[in-house]
Amino acid sequence: MDRAAPGEADEVLYYHTDVNGAPEEMTDGGGNIVWEAGYQVWGNLTHEKETRPVQQNLRFQGQYLDRETGLHYNLYRFYDPDIGKFISGDPISIRGGINLYQYAPNPIKWIDPLGLYNGEGQRELGKYHVFHEHNLDITEYGLSDAEHFSRGNQAIYERMKNDPAFRREMQTKYPGVVEHVQPSSGGKFSTESPPGLTWHHENKPGVLSLVDRLDHKTYHKIYHPDGSGGRKKWGGGTGCR
Repeated sequence: MDRAAPGEADEVLYYHTDVNGAPEEMTDGGGNIVWEAGYQVWGNLTHEKETRPVQQNLRFQGQYLDRETGLHYNLYRFYDPDIGKFISGDPISIRGGINLYQYAPNPIKWIDPLGLYNGEGQRELGKYHVFHEHNLDITEYGLSDAEHFSRGNQAIYERMKNDPAFRREMQTKYPGVVEHVQPSSGGKFSTESPPGLTWHHENKPGVLSLVDRLDHKTYHKIYHPDGSGGRKKWGGGTGCR
């Protein structure tokens, strides 16, 4: 801790946080508590106690208390712990969600250090698990989602025939996927994504990635860092996948 008064020695103090990183106690080198606090659900303090002047202003991860206004500075905007919302709209607009003033969905399990999008601090943009990647022919780019999904399902079917380990893994994680990708009696493949999964149109032209459906829905910004999907960039279909 950097002392403001000239001539005073610097001191090392230690934070003790909750599971989401919000400070609950601060101790000195001898293990003595010099500051402690408790939190309400959306970040207001239930109490704050100092054994000596330290003025600890860190709150939820990425937030710094402005004691004059009672607001929390969150890098890109200010957060109001009285109402559990930001006081200005999301600078990345609806790419961060349809509610422009919302904090994280649940402050017990989520953090939002920069005030931008769900998942910040948990993993980087563009980081997600791909179970299978299928490359469309350039002549197929402008086809409908249904046609794209059908071709992706066919690719999964063919891989499962030649890769028993992949077949077992997918059926264990997503029961019903093997049956879903089987061709019909007429040799046609389903035009819908397998259960629990979805075909994600990558930024790279023509690439379909098989990913977890709930993860894709929950972490929209991670799958679409600039707010637009592969469909919008390389042709046809819906605006964002």
